[in-house]
Amino acid sequence: MYVLGPARVMVAGREVSFGRAEGRALFALLATIKDGASSESVVERLWPGDEERGARRLDTAVRDINATMRQATGLAAHVKFVVKTGQRRRLPAAYFDVDWWQFEEAYVQANSASGEHARREALRRMLDLYQGPLLADRDDAWCISPRQAAATQAVRGALRLVDLERPENPDRALDVLTLAVDRIDPYNEVLWRQILMIQGDLGRLSAFEVTFQQLTERLAEIDARPSAQARQIYQRFIG
Repeated sequence: MYVLGPARVMVAGREVSFGRAEGRALFALLATIKDGASSESVVERLWPGDEERGARRLDTAVRDINATMRQATGLAAHVKFVVKTGQRRRLPAAYFDVDWWQFEEAYVQANSASGEHARREALRRMLDLYQGPLLADRDDAWCISPRQAAATQAVRGALRLVDLERPENPDRALDVLTLAVDRIDPYNEVLWRQILMIQGDLGRLSAFEVTFQQLTERLAEIDARPSAQARQIYQRFIG
């Protein structure tokens, strides 16, 4: 299942669509929480203010997911695609492989790896997996916090990878930064300033000026302007 970008559920190369809004909402939520969530928490997030009917909507969502996935996979009627452990509902890892779960695992590996090569590979894996904002096609209020957290982790991963790549291969570091401003956060000035610094240090002043103009245009989209730090970098290389 993919949730980094628009949510998609794939079975044997074919996309699966749930028939009910409740099923789509529950699947999206549980895909972002590998350990699952309590029934009470699910209702509070997906249907706030609807506690009276929330339990029934949750049951409807579970039935929709189970029925749809059984039909898509051809597995027996007793197979459950939403399991309940204690008070927590979750998607069983035996049947689902979610890109967000892989992203989180790569993030942990990047923080715990003892060698530079292993850290690089984990960070590259993170950026490969990040194909867009978490659940980009959903506008639910509960999505905002995990979406922001995912973007923050991805930006940190990109900057850490740049630190590793830049001394030996500044062009590869530029590729990482370009991907980050295109796919992760087009308004993150820290990323843009890193691009400017590398281009300036390499003496690529034409590209440097183009980048500064792109930064200015991007920030204008959110009624902002380049910071004093960005302007100082510009003055340092252009004068």
